[in-house]
Amino acid sequence: MKKILGFLLVLAFALTTFACAEADGGFGGGYKNGFYGDVGASDTLIDSETDSEGSEMGEGESNDQEVVWLPAGMITAGAWNDNDNYQMWISLFNQGNEEEEIENGKFYDYTVKNKLWGFNSLNRVKVTVTSGGTPVSGATVVAYSADGNALLFSAVSDAQGNAYLFVNEDEGTVWVTSGEGSATADFTPQNRELSIELDSHGEKLNVIEIMLVVDVTGSMGDEMSFLKAELADVIRKIAANDSKTVIKLAFIFYRDLDDKVPFDEYGFMDVTDSIGMEHRQADLEKQNASGGGDYEEAVDEALERAVNAQWSTGATTKLIFHVLDAPAHSGSKYESKFNAAVVEAAKKGIRICPILCSGAAEITEYTMRQAAIYTGGTFIFVTDDSGIGGSHHDPNLPNVTVELLNSMLVRLVKGYHTGEFENPIYWKDDPALATK
Repeated sequence: MKKILGFLLVLAFALTTFACAEADGGFGGGYKNGFYGDVGASDTLIDSETDSEGSEMGEGESNDQEVVWLPAGMITAGAWNDNDNYQMWISLFNQGNEEEEIENGKFYDYTVKNKLWGFNSLNRVKVTVTSGGTPVSGATVVAYSADGNALLFSAVSDAQGNAYLFVNEDEGTVWVTSGEGSATADFTPQNRELSIELDSHGEKLNVIEIMLVVDVTGSMGDEMSFLKAELADVIRKIAANDSKTVIKLAFIFYRDLDDKVPFDEYGFMDVTDSIGMEHRQADLEKQNASGGGDYEEAVDEALERAVNAQWSTGATTKLIFHVLDAPAHSGSKYESKFNAAVVEAAKKGIRICPILCSGAAEITEYTMRQAAIYTGGTFIFVTDDSGIGGSHHDPNLPNVTVELLNSMLVRLVKGYHTGEFENPIYWKDDPALATK
């Protein structure tokens, strides 16, 4: 586990710096006026590739702006699990009452009223799978219609034994299989939380698979420089440690469909030794941020490609960290593709954890929270607390502990792998700040 934490810590640093895509003005003056004050000589040099209005530069274009020094591991963020707060999630889709002057729920127009994006996360069946009283990870959990003729939804249990099924019928049957063990149970309108005990189960593999899906349009140029520097440090950490846990890393970098190179993909590679990590570092060095030009990006196809990558079929920990500041294009073909990718991720047991950066609006929040809740993932949003960068979208969630993003990601990945989630640490109380 020592090597896992070392790897994840520095990988989280990479995500930290990468996740701050400041589409509304780069890493500008907000940092100088922020909590951290002056930056030391050991910090990383970046320059901005957004114009003064915050719009994305086209391919091959650049815009000279003030050079800014920014250390890794300083970005603040919040994490929210809508499956753990399901009744609040449902309230976001309530219809208002004009006579009582009650406004519609936040997401009412997206789903209930206009049926956009094809999601229906308001009719959930939660299934907890155990064997000998112990949670079963990696069990296949499938919901069928009451007559058994229609498959409604398929998911995979996580390290806590939980699987989430989003069905369009009030009644049906759940089938659970793991190794040679199997069992069934019925769900009804009155019984939407099922506990299913297996007499035997399959083996959980000590493997973590992480896919980084990252927007690399023109405004992301400074983040690319950060990610390259951070992964070089990852190589040193991996080479210096030893563990029985296998860690596999993959990338998908995306722009928009009209760009010259809309996608750049690197499949899973074992990075538990320095050789594998050096290969990944070389792949990363090829990246240059460019393209874009409008708000929406090729989010739907990027996610489709990520989900259809060569994930293992065994009971491993499978995570997508999707770093973005803009949604997919609107329109039925884009919305259907995005929805299908999310449903397929749930079927494969891939937990989608979006990381929303500045420039993200409510529609980005809506679609990515749907991706997270459908797959049992966590919704992550960068905050303004550190004073770094421009203003970030506030999802207005209650009692969220603002954390250092790098510490948060270590906590989440460890939790998804072991089933034991540590409590978040308020960012100003994080011991890591003492080393900055």
